[in-house]
Amino acid sequence: MSKAQLDTRNLNQKIYSYLRDKIVHNDLKPGTRIDYNDIANELGVSKTPLRDALQLLQQDGLIEVKSRSGTFVSTPNQKDIEEIFEVRKALERQAIKLAMPNISHQYLETIYATALDVDKEIIKGDYQSFFQFDRHFHKSLVLHSKNGRLIKMMESLEAQITWIGVMVAKTPERPRRANEKHKDILNALIKMNISIAQDLMDEHIEEVKQMTLKDFI
Repeated sequence: MSKAQLDTRNLNQKIYSYLRDKIVHNDLKPGTRIDYNDIANELGVSKTPLRDALQLLQQDGLIEVKSRSGTFVSTPNQKDIEEIFEVRKALERQAIKLAMPNISHQYLETIYATALDVDKEIIKGDYQSFFQFDRHFHKSLVLHSKNGRLIKMMESLEAQITWIGVMVAKTPERPRRANEKHKDILNALIKMNISIAQDLMDEHIEEVKQMTLKDFI
């Protein structure tokens, strides 16, 4: 592979990451039209790596191309949310089973202690630490599965999960309830009760799905 090819690939990835973050954090809101010329001028890039980056975003479900209309930031609907959370549920259930042989008891105890610290922050009304811990907790289980394909599929879903999470209404009850579930799952894992941990993860993701659907319907 030539250096030019490598540089182009890196540029594609940088543009993709930049636009993905703007979409995920709602700087580019659902329904926003993507103007190729504006973005190319803003980033100082040609349309070829931009087009490649947008193709990756389309694969992630973050943008959609409408015939004769243009390219737009996707607007999630009820079906999208149901599909995302059902796939997430299946993947994270399997991740728990595969991760258990690879996670030390000490590591689980450390994460549990962090969850207790997050409880204190929630009581203070600071939810940022919860949102960071929430993604770390779920991602950690997936990474410990050491299954490359499962990890890759979750990475594709990750942007959509975070994106939808940013758009839904935030209430104090949600972080508190979710963190209780995190601790229940960790307790089950510490006790080596894999099937219980899996069932608790199912309940947790289903609960988040139902709350999310209420905000979109």
